[in-house]
Amino acid sequence: MPSSEVCTLLWVEITKRLQAFYQCLCWIVLCVQGVCAATLRFFSAKSPVTGSRIKLIPCTDGEGRLCRIFNEVSLFNEYFWQVQLELKELSPGCLSLVQRNDAYVERYANDDATSGQMQAITTLLQHLLTRHQCFTSVAISLSVFRDHHQLICDALVKNRSLEKLKFYAWRTTRQSLRTIATSLLQLDHLRELELQDMSPNRNFIDSLSEFLASTRSLKALTVTRQYFECEEDAFAFLEGLRRNQTIATLSFDTMRLRNNSLNQDIDISASPRCAMALSNYLRCCRTLRTLSIGGRFLEHFTEVHRQIVRALAKNKSLAKVTLVSFSLEDKDIQLISRLLNHNRTLTSFNLVRCDGDRVSGGAYSSLAVLPDNKTLVELALDLSKFNTNEYRPLFKALASNPCLKKVTVELYKQADVVELCRAVRTSGARERFYVGTHYLREDTVDALTECKELSSVAVPPQMFSSHEPVMTILRLLPSCSHVTSLVLTLWARQFEGPAGSHIAQCITDMTSVRTLDLRILYRGFGDAFANAQWELAQALTANKSIRRLRLHGPWFGETDIEMLAGTLQSSRTLCEMFFFRQRMSFVISLTQKLSSNISRNYTLLDMRLEKPWYMSRDWFIVADVLRRNCSLVTRAAHFVMGTRLKYCAAAAELVHSNPGLVETVQKLASVDENEAASRIKNSLESFSEMDDFMRMAGVVKCGVTCHSRDDGQKQLVDIGRDCWLYLRQYIKVADILDEQ
Repeated sequence: MPSSEVCTLLWVEITKRLQAFYQCLCWIVLCVQGVCAATLRFFSAKSPVTGSRIKLIPCTDGEGRLCRIFNEVSLFNEYFWQVQLELKELSPGCLSLVQRNDAYVERYANDDATSGQMQAITTLLQHLLTRHQCFTSVAISLSVFRDHHQLICDALVKNRSLEKLKFYAWRTTRQSLRTIATSLLQLDHLRELELQDMSPNRNFIDSLSEFLASTRSLKALTVTRQYFECEEDAFAFLEGLRRNQTIATLSFDTMRLRNNSLNQDIDISASPRCAMALSNYLRCCRTLRTLSIGGRFLEHFTEVHRQIVRALAKNKSLAKVTLVSFSLEDKDIQLISRLLNHNRTLTSFNLVRCDGDRVSGGAYSSLAVLPDNKTLVELALDLSKFNTNEYRPLFKALASNPCLKKVTVELYKQADVVELCRAVRTSGARERFYVGTHYLREDTVDALTECKELSSVAVPPQMFSSHEPVMTILRLLPSCSHVTSLVLTLWARQFEGPAGSHIAQCITDMTSVRTLDLRILYRGFGDAFANAQWELAQALTANKSIRRLRLHGPWFGETDIEMLAGTLQSSRTLCEMFFFRQRMSFVISLTQKLSSNISRNYTLLDMRLEKPWYMSRDWFIVADVLRRNCSLVTRAAHFVMGTRLKYCAAAAELVHSNPGLVETVQKLASVDENEAASRIKNSLESFSEMDDFMRMAGVVKCGVTCHSRDDGQKQLVDIGRDCWLYLRQYIKVADILDEQ
């Protein structure tokens, strides 16, 4: 036998023995850590999607380099997916464990996982918490980990890099709450805490209250869908909040202040004692900068809401306030006007979906005092009770304030849309006003072309007595360049005959629409839609302006599915794709086709399906690509914002044309689309020259220099700028490998 073959066989045998030794070593480590036999078998088995074996590697984060675990995220997620959790990169170089789907995680997540699998998944989470400083955020379901809460809490206490913690529970036990309560008091480094869907007992509330009073690190607290069993529990929580000296961001729901138990939903009323405690906190707090309070439209809470507004008027530290679903009366509007007139710290004030049924139109005239406010930058109002003759005075008053950069009118009388837009136009500051979605009616169809202030419109079928007005709207939309968001709801029967072709052509020609929500209603599609579905699929494929597409209801055939899958795989513009109310055969076929080539797509950032758990393997492959793309956009956006790290620069080169990157930079920098695109371009040009590129790639620290050659041959520094820039087209930062 030739010596080369002997060497090859010898090398193969050595490799096998090394792999066996490594596996044995991993088992020993796990045994030392006290892991059960079921977990050992779990780690020795192949993963459910790729058939790989997991490795518990140590953290290698540091000096601007990614931890090696980022190469294993997909493999870790094969296990976390079994309980509807997912590892994601929400900030460069930092891992977060997040919920995959709020709607399904509690009801279905733990039912399919065996005890051995849960033990193994717990071990993975424990490893991340105790061994990886790059693991900075975690969402923990007390229901999913109900048998392993002690291990998780012990790991939480040991972690010193964790910044954000979320607890949520559909079902919980007193023991798990007691364990969490004990560990919470030891988390003296936590910056953000969120509690969702929990019904805590008094022991937990007392510990939470003590934690809030003693923490010196917590900056943000969110309490959503959390119920207190009695008034005393709610008051104890508020007392801890009052004693806190660090929280800068608070999100809360006044529904939690009710004075009856969780199971008594009839005649819900507010606890005056708790309402007073909350208002006193808001009045006196000096650390709070951002506040969001929900009200749930409850009439019984009107007096509570008034106390809150009155307290806000006396607060001297808040910069941003959002009131959601508050029940308001004339007195409340007057208090808000006084707040906006006298406050000198508030930069943003938003009324979102507030109930103004008991507010008279004249009450809003008091808002005309805003020109005296020199700090307010953003304002969102509900003008649903305004009369048409009140628009212009208010808008002119708002426009005369040079500090006010954005005014959002989300709610208004739909029939008055023309007068509203004219008032915006004549204010002299049209670019500063944003008008919320207009729901077209037969008498406002003409507003579509006249009202350039409308960027978002909806076409509800119940507002039209016949099909003709809808067709008129569709013919007008391609020429309405100001409309960028469209909710189009149609009956399946409207696709009969030539109308189906006209609808498809209109969708193709809408070159300014960025968000399309297409809803097709049916009572059995029949042949009407069957004959038009191919043209509709072709239209959706042909339109290159849509960034976010949501489809409700249409059932496509196999040929149409092939076309849509091809579009998703190759699209360089589509960032989000939602499918709802589809036949399972359609969704399964689509994900199967996507999974084969979706890895080539670097644009798609979000895709949602109904009942996704039915498509485990193919859906995992698709979703993992979406996770990768989101990570790249996150890194690229932070590079544009000034994070000069090699892996962020590499991401910017890879996804610089992704529309989602532009939107992310817009949010981070608070700039418009053109400015965001300009910043992205400038950031790429910042390392186009040779020295800049070599520094960014980590090849040199300062600049490129070469030792002179005896033969006088040209070296890298001698090729000239034009030659370098030509070569630079084919060289990316990611091509330069890091030292191992």
